[in-house]
Amino acid sequence: MARPHHRTQWAAQFALASELCKRDYQVALTLGNHPIVDLMVQSPSGKQFSIDVKGLYTRNFWIVKPKEREDLFYVFVYVPKDQPNQFFILTQEEAAKAVQQNWDHYCTRHGLPKSDALCPENRLPGVEWKTAESYRDAWDKLPA
Repeated sequence: MARPHHRTQWAAQFALASELCKRDYQVALTLGNHPIVDLMVQSPSGKQFSIDVKGLYTRNFWIVKPKEREDLFYVFVYVPKDQPNQFFILTQEEAAKAVQQNWDHYCTRHGLPKSDALCPENRLPGVEWKTAESYRDAWDKLPA
């Protein structure tokens, strides 16, 4: 049986908030149906930044619509039922590049011409699991 999306997203946000707190970050969760960012964070040295959290409970495609916002990071959180959580940390630039790479792979597989434009409106932009794996536990990308 599929797990409801909101339950996975909440599990991902709380798991990440917990992990950040263990690393001496201060974390505030944003609430609402469609917040601009999911977490507002202050690093141990006092630098403020935001995180857009993307949660999955099965190994799948991460849906990501890149945003341009100062000091924004993306963290993909894998929250499986019977395994440890996993965290994949990307900068804005890395997230946008990964979405573009995914779109280019999709075009190649389906014989479509590649373009410099990101995924068109009628397709879900995102990042494949295999691509995200290279960002596993990249905690050093976050402000110290």
